[in-house]
Amino acid sequence: MDPARQPGRVDAVTLGLGALLASMSAFAAWDQWAVWSTKDDYTFGYLVPFLAAYVLWDRWDSLRAELVGQGVDGPPARPAATGAATAVAFLSLGVFALGAAGRAIFGTGPVPTLAIAFGLAGSGLTFAYLSARGRAGAEPSGASRLRAASLLTFPACVWIVSGPFLYLVDNQVKGGLLTLVTEVVSGILRASGHVIRTSGNTIIFANNDAVGVADACSGIRSLSACVFAAAFLGAVFIEGGRLGVLIRKALLIAAGGLVAILLNLGRNVFLASHALAHGSKSLDLDPWGVPHGAPGFSSLGTVHDLAGNVAMVVALLLLTALVPLLNRAGRTSPER
Repeated sequence: MDPARQPGRVDAVTLGLGALLASMSAFAAWDQWAVWSTKDDYTFGYLVPFLAAYVLWDRWDSLRAELVGQGVDGPPARPAATGAATAVAFLSLGVFALGAAGRAIFGTGPVPTLAIAFGLAGSGLTFAYLSARGRAGAEPSGASRLRAASLLTFPACVWIVSGPFLYLVDNQVKGGLLTLVTEVVSGILRASGHVIRTSGNTIIFANNDAVGVADACSGIRSLSACVFAAAFLGAVFIEGGRLGVLIRKALLIAAGGLVAILLNLGRNVFLASHALAHGSKSLDLDPWGVPHGAPGFSSLGTVHDLAGNVAMVVALLLLTALVPLLNRAGRTSPER
């Protein structure tokens, strides 16, 4: 028997595919660095390579079992499914190669970044699916192949959030979020008895002072960060069977988006109320009215920045608290 195919050892082909995925991930990180370093909304991207590596390390024992023929038993995967996975693997490699070529020739842009990220995601999932091994040299089960692919979902697909999210979601919803924030904040102020008017995304007070709902106030920063955080928390801490895990992860990611939007609305209501009471320029002072750079300026930062940081911390705490609740959802108590 070939030593590389002995039970308990990952074969050379699988090791080669793993090295290829690692190289593709490094290239994706280099490509997305342009987004992380120029867009404040995407600075969380710097964490992506490390958290992807951590999740892979955390799941390695389970993944390795599928790769060496010690995984899930069951009927073999259908040849059509294996053939389709093989075709998708080659297609994904081609998409990645085209994206990499476009990045090298034309520089940064949405098309190369999207191609690189989706090519990496497709390659990672299909490589894992095809690399599963059966017991004693038998054909691997369909369940084993699917489990191998599911274990690599976060490390392979998280790159879609850290870069392409900008082009797929950010640019599409930012305008709508800005309008929503402006309408909700102005409506709450009017309901509180304040006389205001709006001009575009600017709220004008009765004394003609005004506060603008800028792009940074749209909530896209907290939305992208919360979706990323929810994906990571789901990958590491969500438990249950295959279907249950899928449903709970989807609910956690949806909750991340909802929490981000609601907290951002609350943050903007607070900022508008603070500007109404203390003047719009007070948002650029620290909570005690000290300007930036002056002696005694608080380490908490300006009122505007502090409100954003508090909202983000609260969002992360809420998402973390949701994990055990989702893990218990749908489960019956064990019999005594």
